[in-house]
Amino acid sequence: MKKFSVKLGLGSIFIHRDLLRSLVKREVEMKYRASILGKFWVVIYPIMMLGVYTFVFGSVFGSRWSGHGDLIDFVPMLYCGLIVHSIFAETVSKAPNIIVNNPNYVKKVIFPLELLPVGSLLTALFNAFISFTLLMIMVLIFKHSLQWTLIFLPLVILPLVLFSIGFAWLIAALGVFFRDIEQFIGVFMSILLFLSPVFYSIDSIPLIAQKILSVNPLTYPIEDLRKVALLGELPNWKPLFMNLLFSFGTAWCGLWVFEKTRPAFADVV
Repeated sequence: MKKFSVKLGLGSIFIHRDLLRSLVKREVEMKYRASILGKFWVVIYPIMMLGVYTFVFGSVFGSRWSGHGDLIDFVPMLYCGLIVHSIFAETVSKAPNIIVNNPNYVKKVIFPLELLPVGSLLTALFNAFISFTLLMIMVLIFKHSLQWTLIFLPLVILPLVLFSIGFAWLIAALGVFFRDIEQFIGVFMSILLFLSPVFYSIDSIPLIAQKILSVNPLTYPIEDLRKVALLGELPNWKPLFMNLLFSFGTAWCGLWVFEKTRPAFADVV
């Protein structure tokens, strides 16, 4: 067996990019195959969820953003938080059973199993792209312009992508041996939604709570996405690069655990 390295892991993804593209296409098509509206749900679902959250938090609870008293300002801020959380949640929620549910792939020695979590990530990014496009259309309608700082969007999202795939690789490997992880991840994602600055600004909470949220890997991607997409501000550079290093380490460790435990998958599945 070849000695594991990040280079080999990334090389496998690049070499099998056509296969990866097919996995993502299949996942998107299977999700909407039996529905009447088909792929229109890619647009309908985020609009419906945004409407529900806006009604509950914007109208029922009367939530407003710190420094912005208008509901029109509150909705895009809320949407940015939901987009970041959905990327992580969609990627990781599928991870516990992604190996167990594909036993045929496990039996094939030449099949690159590390692509399965990557496929989930790319599917989540595709859905997030649709949601973000809707957000920008909303901003154009109400604000009549877009911020030039949008050019920093890939840099802001990169730590989130690395952390999501690293965590997904780790959970995918552990999920083969510990089936209870699926239940834990479901609860964890619900908790994470409210322990991330999705429905509120991090500046509006007590200082002790800000310190707690500062260790949340989703906090800075959410805050920086709002800055570059809505406020026209530059990212918070120091936390961004620290988060980038941490996320790269998470991706490396996740892939390392996945490859180290991979030989035992066939025996358990």
